[in-house]
Amino acid sequence: MDKHEENRLIEQARETPEAFGALFDIFYQNIFHYAVYRTGNMEVARDITAEVFFKSLKNIKKYRITSVPFSAWLYKIASNEVMNFFRRKKF
Repeated sequence: MDKHEENRLIEQARETPEAFGALFDIFYQNIFHYAVYRTGNMEVARDITAEVFFKSLKNIKKYRITSVPFSAWLYKIASNEVMNFFRRKKF
């Protein structure tokens, strides 16, 4: 997907949550695989991925479109969720 198309989808998702589904469909597998790789657990990865997309939908209006791909924002959220998982697991 080119940057123009990505930006168009982000703008649509800001207006209607239903439009966020396209972004979900495009990025879900990559975020899920990242979470599996980081945790080694498919169930935990599903939970983390769900949380990533919940948080990104909730905060899509705060996302600033820059030269950095939207996926970088999703991976940052995913990385934070993985760290949170390991923090909770310690106790």
